[in-house]
Amino acid sequence: MGGKRSRKAPISGLGDDMALGWLIRFLIAVVAVRMAWKFFSGLLEGAAQRPRVPPRHGVKLVRDPVCGTYVDRSRAVSARGRGGVHYFCSEDCRTAYRRDPRGSAARA
Repeated sequence: MGGKRSRKAPISGLGDDMALGWLIRFLIAVVAVRMAWKFFSGLLEGAAQRPRVPPRHGVKLVRDPVCGTYVDRSRAVSARGRGGVHYFCSEDCRTAYRRDPRGSAARA
């Protein structure tokens, strides 16, 4: 009776683990394909259209004669004075310039 071989029971759940692995691989592949599709369709759509907003060019800045800060001319506080229009970053700088226009040039 020593020649009898004992049969081992198959490992249960082995097929379930393998199926789960393939399902995860499939889902990852679907997500990757979807991301690639969105990327390339957006790339082609963007290349085919004209830009909605025209490209903005640089804004000319002016220098505050009191503190030396560069300010956008359209947002600056201005004052007419000796030599034309002067632009300032704030009311405080404009007031300081009006008190002493020569000294403010030395501070900048």
